[in-house]
Amino acid sequence: MKEIQLLNELYIFIILILSIVTIVLIRYTVSLRTYLKEFMKVSKDISNKEFDSRVRSQMSGEMGEFAKNFNSMIDTINFTIKDITNKNTQLQSIMKSVSHGILAIDTKGRILLINELAKEMVEGDELLLPEGKSIRQFIKNKIVLESILYNMSSENSVVVQKNISKDIIYKIKIDPVYFKNTDAVIGFIINIEDVTDYVKLENMRKQFVANVSHELKTPLTSIKGFVETLKMTENLDTDTKTRFLGIIENETTRLSRLIDDILLLSTVENKVKKKVEKVDLFEIFEEIHEIVGYIAKDKNIKIDYQFENQDIDLWEYSGYIRQILLNIIENAIKYTGKNGNIKIRQYVKKDKVFIEIQDNGIGIPKEDIDRVFERFYRVDKARSRSVGGTGLGLAITKHMVKALNGDIKLESELGVGSKFTIELPFNREFSKKVS
Repeated sequence: MKEIQLLNELYIFIILILSIVTIVLIRYTVSLRTYLKEFMKVSKDISNKEFDSRVRSQMSGEMGEFAKNFNSMIDTINFTIKDITNKNTQLQSIMKSVSHGILAIDTKGRILLINELAKEMVEGDELLLPEGKSIRQFIKNKIVLESILYNMSSENSVVVQKNISKDIIYKIKIDPVYFKNTDAVIGFIINIEDVTDYVKLENMRKQFVANVSHELKTPLTSIKGFVETLKMTENLDTDTKTRFLGIIENETTRLSRLIDDILLLSTVENKVKKKVEKVDLFEIFEEIHEIVGYIAKDKNIKIDYQFENQDIDLWEYSGYIRQILLNIIENAIKYTGKNGNIKIRQYVKKDKVFIEIQDNGIGIPKEDIDRVFERFYRVDKARSRSVGGTGLGLAITKHMVKALNGDIKLESELGVGSKFTIELPFNREFSKKVS
C-alpha cells in the first residue's frame, strides 16, 4: 500500500511540475508573441520611413538587450539618413547655384548627378529621369555627346571648345575622378560653360586692336612720308610746301580726333562714374542746332524740327545727350547732299521721350543696317574718311544711349535716306539708376 501511495504522490508531483512548466511555457510563448508583434510593428514603421517608432515593451534579459540594440540601430539609421538628406540638400543647392552645367558619370557613361542647367545645355530627354541612364540615351546634343565620349578614355583633364550652333559656343571640361589613394578612374565630372559672350568680346578686342592699328598707321605713314619729302627737298617751292604742310595738318587733326574718340569710347564702355545732372532737352537741342546750322547752310540743307513738349528735363551724365544729338544730326548733314532736308521730331510716350532724326541723304544698304553701330564699321570707307569720320561716332552714340538706360534704332533705305530714333527715360526714378 505504501508503495502505491508513494507512486501516486510521485505521479501527482510530476503532473504538478508539468503543469507549472506548461503554464510557464504558455506565458513565455504569449510574451514572445507579444514581443514579436512589437518588433514586426516597429520594423514595418521603419520600412515606411517612420523613424520615430521604437520598441516600447518592457523586456528583460536577452530580449530586453535585443530590444535595446534594435532601438539603437533605428537611431543610427535615422541619424545617417538625416545626415545624407542634409548633405544631399546642400549638394543640390550648390548645384543649382553653379553658373555652369555640371554632369557626373561613371566609367560606363551612366549619369550619377546632373544639374538643371546641364540638362538644358545638353538638350536632355525630358521624358527620362537622368540618374542611372546612359548619356547616349539622355543627351540629345550630338556635339556635346561626341565630345564627352571621345575624351572619356583620358586619364587627364581635357578641355575642348565647341561651336554648338552659329551663335553658341561651349567650353567642355572633362575631369577624371580617381578612387581614393589609387590610380583607378571611377568616373568623370563634366563642366559645361557657355563662353559665347567671352569669345565674342575677345574677337571684338582683337578686331578693335587691328582696326586701331590700321587707322593710326595710315595717317602716320602719310605724315612721315611728307615730312621726309620736306627734309630731303631743299628747293621746294612755297605752294608745294604749303600743300604738304596742309596735308600733314589734316592728318594730325584726324589722328587727334581718332584718339579722342577712342578715349571717349573707352570711358563710356567702362562705365566710368560721372556726375549726374538735370538738363533741359530743348535747350540742349537749340545749342546743337546753332552749332550745326553753319555746316548745313554751306550745303543749303534745310533743318525742320518739331518738339511736342519743350519742357522735358532729363537726368544724364555730363554731356552725353549733347554728344548723342550732335553725332546723329552731324552725321545726317554729312551724308545728305546739297539742297537736302533733315526733319527732327520729338514726342512723349508714358515715361519715355523719343527723338526722331530723318534725312533724305544717301541712305544705307539693308545688309549694313545692323552693323553701323560697330566700331570702325563704315558703309562707304572712302566717303567716310573724306567727310572726316573716324568710324567710332555711332558706336560712341549707342554706348552713351545705353548708359542712360535708353535705346537707339535705325531705319534706312539706300538712295532714300535714314531715320534714327532715340528713346530716353525722363522719369525721376532714372536719377537713382544712373547715379
